[in-house]
Amino acid sequence: MANTTEIVVRYAETDQMGVVHHAVYPIWFEIARTEYIKAVGMSYSEMEREGVMLPVTAISCRYRLPAKYDDVLEITARITRFSPARIEFVYEVRRKGEQEILTTGTSAHGFVDSKTFRPLNFKRALPEFYAVMEEHANKDMAAENN
Repeated sequence: MANTTEIVVRYAETDQMGVVHHAVYPIWFEIARTEYIKAVGMSYSEMEREGVMLPVTAISCRYRLPAKYDDVLEITARITRFSPARIEFVYEVRRKGEQEILTTGTSAHGFVDSKTFRPLNFKRALPEFYAVMEEHANKDMAAENN
């Protein structure tokens, strides 16, 4: 189940050339990722209260075409890898209503205990939510392979 989040480019997110600054995309990826998790059934803040955090272990961006001030963008997030220890997302950024991809990216995360920051088994920590996430991850990964 890919999830799409809409963002309107703010003036402060652009550089002197009027293009979205490269450092903004990881922030948008975070917004899309947290909206994905919420759409699946639990807000990220609820996960944290339940003792689970998702620190970033790797991130990448590929800039193809510029986004500009006041563009309405759609950031689509999908899960590409999922296990009790790790999760990976892929992102696609497009102008709303257009098919052409402006930017792509990935982020990898480990599941950790919110108090100790030590790795934890997400399946054991939140078994019901793990099962729901796993179902959505399997759909995302199957769609990607087709």
